[in-house]
Amino acid sequence: MQIDTLELANFRGFTAPDLFIAAEPTFTPERTFNFSTQFNVIVGDNGTGKTALLDALAIGLGSLFLGFDQIESRGIRKDEVSLARFTLGDTVSLEPQYPVVITCAGTVHGRPIRWTRTLEGSGGRITRQGALEIFAISRELQRAVRSGEPVDLPLLAYYGTGRLWLQKKDRLVEPIKPASRMVGYVDCLDPISNEKMLLRWLKTMEMSQIQQGKPLALLTAVKQAVVNSVELWHSMVYDLRLDELIITADDGRTLPFRMLSDGVRNMLAMVADIAYRAAVLNPQYGAEAASATCGVVLIDEIDLHLHPKWQRRVVEDLRRTFPRIQFIATTHSPFIIQALRPGELINLDSKQPVAYADKSIEDIAEQVMDVALPQRGERYQEMMAAAKEYYRVLQAGKHTPPDQVEALKRRLRAASWHRTLIVPLKSKHVPGARLN
Repeated sequence: MQIDTLELANFRGFTAPDLFIAAEPTFTPERTFNFSTQFNVIVGDNGTGKTALLDALAIGLGSLFLGFDQIESRGIRKDEVSLARFTLGDTVSLEPQYPVVITCAGTVHGRPIRWTRTLEGSGGRITRQGALEIFAISRELQRAVRSGEPVDLPLLAYYGTGRLWLQKKDRLVEPIKPASRMVGYVDCLDPISNEKMLLRWLKTMEMSQIQQGKPLALLTAVKQAVVNSVELWHSMVYDLRLDELIITADDGRTLPFRMLSDGVRNMLAMVADIAYRAAVLNPQYGAEAASATCGVVLIDEIDLHLHPKWQRRVVEDLRRTFPRIQFIATTHSPFIIQALRPGELINLDSKQPVAYADKSIEDIAEQVMDVALPQRGERYQEMMAAAKEYYRVLQAGKHTPPDQVEALKRRLRAASWHRTLIVPLKSKHVPGARLN
């Protein structure tokens, strides 16, 4: 499965340009987005709609579940309807805008198709009339799974910014019983992580491996995916005696999963969850499940808790480990942007494409992310601007009003660098020129 284009109307801040969005006024009115085949990174200032775009994609991708009996598709919530602000006399009103339309075009089960989900009004439900073709494909996939056919199931997943802390709570890590391949879709488009489901599967597979007395290909696939993507940690095993997941580092250290740093735990859990879902959905691939499974993975803030060194390599790590997965992520990191290839950046702050491939971090920060003079901090820039103005005042001599001099002194004190400047800024010609 792959998404080529997404069109939005009246979803969150993506609406007609002439409407003012009261709740999120900085959102872009652009409504059509094109995606690269393997990696896509969405950038933009806070409030421009990066997470909203992922939420819309989750609704579109969830249309695959319309034909599955036990997996629910995600609807459009009331708080996701665009609001228009109108002023009549002295009264301001906020009016919801309908219909809310999410249209996707892409490839599903090898077929290029286009489908639409629509919410017509506040009292209605999201319609499926525009999604009949993807509904038929999902029915076909369900029939094949129930017949035991080795049909390829696309992997779908959404990892939100709360993936470390907003866990689905279970008391114990209980082994799981044999179940349908469709279990790989449970909670897959919920941005809240379901870490316990992964741990239960790992525990069950370790027990089965011991019982059978030989390595299990699917468990090997998950472990290998983690090794390929998580730097400095070379193995993991679910310790049945301790009843928890144990990770071993390259230097021989062993730590429980719960004691890892936020960055390592976040990346390890996400990679392991993707590989686990690939193994459950497509067991016919055995140890190659992670590399052979196709699908779409959404990641909000892919750089979450990662050191810049890891940010520089995470894109290529995921690309190499899951070569048939289409990733669509958001970021605020110039290191992530620097790792992209041409055509993989979606910039919500600019409609004009800006070159970023093979650029320096400073160039990306300034030209793509609109950060002025990224080589210097804001305090330094403010100090230099105040110093230049102060020197200009000194040159003006007695003609400079004292209140202007005092205002410049306050600016330099606020920059906390004024003691460095005391000597060169002394002047007997300007009243109050001394800063201390």
